[in-house]
Amino acid sequence: NRHLDKGLSASDVPHHVVVTLLYELPGPKSGTLKTVLGGWKLGLLETFMSGPPFTVFSSANATNAFSAGPQRPNLLRNPELPSGERTVSRWFDTTAFAAPAQFTFGNSPRSVLRGAPVFTTDLTLEKSFRFTERLKFDMRGEFYNLLNHANFNLPGLTYGAADFGVISSARPSRTVLLAARLAF
Repeated sequence: NRHLDKGLSASDVPHHVVVTLLYELPGPKSGTLKTVLGGWKLGLLETFMSGPPFTVFSSANATNAFSAGPQRPNLLRNPELPSGERTVSRWFDTTAFAAPAQFTFGNSPRSVLRGAPVFTTDLTLEKSFRFTERLKFDMRGEFYNLLNHANFNLPGLTYGAADFGVISSARPSRTVLLAARLAF
């Protein structure tokens, strides 16, 4: 039933918004205070992305044949839950799928559901200290997922598995990177 293989690509992301901002903070114009307080740069990166599509597979081979790919269950109805009903323990309606009859292929199409969207805020703060024409010291702080927003991975997508429909992992939480470099 190859017509069921027509569907969205796994990399299909209909909404992907990235906003960047780079701002050099004002400081004193001259003197020792300029060396300490002037020249700081602030960078901000906001990302919003729709969740990726995914395909539900079956853990059992009901066809009694060596197929060219993983088996799929039968789709009984729309498995997508309203956004207010989705939780990490029930991302989609798992009862919308059923095992196909013996010696048949399932009718579930490819890329029938979408994963969770991604929201991240990244921040960079940097400063360069120039002591002489050849001697320079750079400091940098990078904060990934600054607001520590939970960005979930795909739910379990194998019909018949214990984690079917359950999100059990997430992308990295807040990460901080501090760096310093002396150039001479």
